[in-house]
Amino acid sequence: MADPAEPQPQPQPPPLPQAAIRTTRWSALIWALPVAALLIVAYLGIQWVVERGEIVTVTFSRSGGARVGETKVTYQGVEAGLLVDILPNKDGHRLDFKLRLTPEAKPGLNTNARFYLIGASPTFDLSSIRAVVSGVSIGYAPGEGGTPTRSFEGLEHAPSVLPGDRGTRYLLTARTLSSVHEGAILFYHGQPIGKVSVVKLSGDGSFRLEVFVFQPYDALIKSGARFWKVSPLQLSFAGGSLDASLAPLGAIFSGGIELDTTMENPQGPQSGSESDFTLYASRNAAQQGLSGPTVRYALVFSGDAGDLTDGAAVTLLGFQIGEVESAHLAYDARSGKPVTSVTALLYPQQLDPSGLAAGSIADLRSATDAKLRQLIRFGYRARLAQSPPLVGARSIALVHVGGAPAADLTHEGLLPRIPSAAGSASLDDVAAQADRFLAKVNRVPIEKIGQQLETATSRLASLTTSPQTADSLAHLQHSITQLDGVLGQVSGISLALKQVLGGEGGDPDSGLPEALRQLNETARSIRTLADYLDRHPEALLRGKRPEK
Repeated sequence: MADPAEPQPQPQPPPLPQAAIRTTRWSALIWALPVAALLIVAYLGIQWVVERGEIVTVTFSRSGGARVGETKVTYQGVEAGLLVDILPNKDGHRLDFKLRLTPEAKPGLNTNARFYLIGASPTFDLSSIRAVVSGVSIGYAPGEGGTPTRSFEGLEHAPSVLPGDRGTRYLLTARTLSSVHEGAILFYHGQPIGKVSVVKLSGDGSFRLEVFVFQPYDALIKSGARFWKVSPLQLSFAGGSLDASLAPLGAIFSGGIELDTTMENPQGPQSGSESDFTLYASRNAAQQGLSGPTVRYALVFSGDAGDLTDGAAVTLLGFQIGEVESAHLAYDARSGKPVTSVTALLYPQQLDPSGLAAGSIADLRSATDAKLRQLIRFGYRARLAQSPPLVGARSIALVHVGGAPAADLTHEGLLPRIPSAAGSASLDDVAAQADRFLAKVNRVPIEKIGQQLETATSRLASLTTSPQTADSLAHLQHSITQLDGVLGQVSGISLALKQVLGGEGGDPDSGLPEALRQLNETARSIRTLADYLDRHPEALLRGKRPEK
């Protein structure tokens, strides 16, 4: 019997079951699901990056009212991006605009690309007017041929010539600008063909303009082309009637320049890039070709001339021979009275094209002085003028003044002074015509004619109301009745004479024509007898000889 203190053996657990490993074709698909998910995420990420577009930085001097998330980037009016952020520039004075552009804009992002604010400085152009309603936007013009970049300097307004515009640049010189400025439109017969791209002040006080003429209109620019400033409103009294014409709308708002090609050689070649031309003040000045060297003269007027502007015409017989350089208030050195002191630039070639054009510049002063002295001896004086009268712009005209005292060029100041005549040429012409008309009216004896007319009227009234007139009318009526009876009797006699003369009614032999026929035959018989007696006078004694 076993000892109960001894440990009893433990029973062995049953053996663990062995897993059976079986290989199937579905086990590889388990890893395909996460791989596909990763591919989809990668694709969406790449697509997001691609569709996210290009991020560029454009530096502006001010915000101009642009708003993050609202201000759009446009290219030729089509949305091309969005403003996503505005940060201060590192210089502390400007702002960096972060723009997200569409992927299609990437090829044009180079150093020649331009970004500019639209509507930040409102003007009268259509884009600015739209910006007032829809808000500020940022214009984008892709560049060509530049180096790729993502940082740009922004412009405060749209450039006159955008990158990619095809055409030719030309240079214009002007003494004054008036309403012409950068962005002004160049017109040809009312058609816009170019723009003023740059305006600079040159060293001699004149202005230098760069004009960009778009293709194919740049082929019009040839030697002899004339450019002049467009006037917003033009008045003309041609043909005896008032004609008014407005400049094109673009020229009214932004200024304009007109081109004329009728004076050039149509068969000549196109002028090269940056060829020089003159910008004339008016069409008339352009047609006359007022250019070349000028000679300065002084003029003094005692009348009102405060509205005489710089560039006003100086004319002789309607032809412009110069222009006003300046006009200001002064005082006569002798009397102390206020006067208008004017400095004028005369064109020697216009004053005497045949005699002065060939002279050298050194001889222009003496030659022009001699020509002016000749005109002064003929009685020509400088006068203020207006065209049209009373409402037109002021100008100066050299006009013939009848009975003008002897005068000559004076040299009281630095410049020779042309003698002037009191009054205005236009007003004097109107007054002279009025005086001549009134003189003719005064010569008409209106009072005497009125007295005679009154006398004749009173006599006619008394004549028609007098008893003698009534009796005369009664006698006239009685006389007319008697005359009517006499005319009836004469009518009967006329009928009888007609019958006698024409042989009407009665014996045909009793008519006057038959009597005349018989008389004619009797006269013929008498002539025959006279001829026979002339040949045979003895027949009066012996009788007619019998015919053998």
